[in-house]
Amino acid sequence: MTKRTERLEPSVRKIIAPILRECPRECGIVTITKIDVSPDLSYATIYISALMKPKAALEFLESRQRELQKLMGNLQTHKTPHIRFRLDTTAEEGSRMEKLLQ
Repeated sequence: MTKRTERLEPSVRKIIAPILRECPRECGIVTITKIDVSPDLSYATIYISALMKPKAALEFLESRQRELQKLMGNLQTHKTPHIRFRLDTTAEEGSRMEKLLQ
């Protein structure tokens, strides 16, 4: 990750975080676990986790993508990254590996 993309991550977090609070209650607590910004600033991939229904949270955020993309236009960059959401599966992968090791 370059310094430019590292500086951009907190700004992206600030834009996305308020929308997370609007996720349906059925999802439980929804958090941003990681943000990857491509070196050329074309994409910002936002990894999320949800306590109860992660797929519902992902669908909700994708339904708000157009609005969030407009907000991303407020970033002070020469290029506005296109946002995309992904589920963070590291916890599930870790527990699967733990089961395999047992």
